[in-house]
Amino acid sequence: MKQLAFIALFAFSIIAGADILRGVVKNGTTGKPSAGDEVSLKRVGNGMEDAGQTKTNAKGEFSFNVPAGPMPYVIWVKHQSVLYTATARPGSGPAAIQVFEAAADIKAIKISEHMMMMQADAGTLKVDELYTVDNQSTPPRTKAGQRAFEIYLPDGATLQNASAQIPNGMPLKAGLAPTGEKNQYGFAYPIRPGQTQFHVAYTLPYAGKLKVSPKIPSVIEHTLLVVPTSIQLLPSNGAVYTPTSDPQIRNVKMFLANNLTPQQELGFEIQGTGMIPRDGLQASTSDQAGPEQAADNRPGGGLGVPNEKPDPLRSGQWAFLGVLSAFLALGAFFVYFSNYSGTASPATGPPDRPAMLLEAMKEEIFQLETDRLQGKISAKDYDASKAALDKTLQRAVERQNAGSKAVPSA
Repeated sequence: MKQLAFIALFAFSIIAGADILRGVVKNGTTGKPSAGDEVSLKRVGNGMEDAGQTKTNAKGEFSFNVPAGPMPYVIWVKHQSVLYTATARPGSGPAAIQVFEAAADIKAIKISEHMMMMQADAGTLKVDELYTVDNQSTPPRTKAGQRAFEIYLPDGATLQNASAQIPNGMPLKAGLAPTGEKNQYGFAYPIRPGQTQFHVAYTLPYAGKLKVSPKIPSVIEHTLLVVPTSIQLLPSNGAVYTPTSDPQIRNVKMFLANNLTPQQELGFEIQGTGMIPRDGLQASTSDQAGPEQAADNRPGGGLGVPNEKPDPLRSGQWAFLGVLSAFLALGAFFVYFSNYSGTASPATGPPDRPAMLLEAMKEEIFQLETDRLQGKISAKDYDASKAALDKTLQRAVERQNAGSKAVPSA
């Protein structure tokens, strides 16, 4: 009898220390539950180890028995060979994940914004290109495949970095491979409904002067060329670039072109050397912004009081965000992520940085695992990167938990 009581007490203690992590997957293309999708669970805080695998039921639901605790889990849902991710904590309610039907060719995808930022020192021209791609498919679908987004690099280009970024996320390393056509490369990163930014950095041999003849994959609504003030940029005869400026951006020269087509003259010549000072891009707006602008902490916010004249850069915001995004990609983000190798939404308060980090980390974990499965990363580098991600996530969780305890409930 005592043995039965002990067993019952032991079983109760196990149950008390466990929880259920639930979720539901909806097909955003059909509007119906997504049944039969493969679901994988990764445990954060213990080397990103596998914590379980299952499939969604007829209602799109899934669940995992997990230990109770504050550490989050990363959920991977595989739908038609495309992975969708989410973070969730035990006991926090069902995680809602949306997937979409995949297609190799989607007509309703356009390049809304494109920026080329060029800097030069002795012997090298450094180029960063940022493409903002809008997927406005109806019903919404994801463009997938090894050539989801194609670009062209100039003759003699040496690739330095390639990344992709979704709204509210961080730039993630993305595969960029030759397609077989001269100077054409394809991103394998899926283009989900909404907006995706693709960034590519490369260098060109430079002797103080260089003619550049860009080739674009399709029509681009707005293109911006950016160089330091010490560099001359001379558009070729027939090129449609127009000098422009923005009061919020300084220490650079900018040239704008709208509705470019692949058939137009796109060439220009670069002369001189110079680097763009990172701390000199944004002009101070504290003396001209009102209380609302001064309190605006959203990404790309605080652009100051609008000018009376129409701004040549479509209210100036897309150009400002493009330059800022490129420098962020070149700076802190790539410092971290290179170890193993947009339009902003209004907000009423400061961003929840730990939550944003968790959201970005789930995508980075996916990319790391993809590199491992495709043999693009060594076992040693994989282990080191996985450990670094683990520590970063733990710190973010600790900060988020500390913050939630410090804020009294309403």
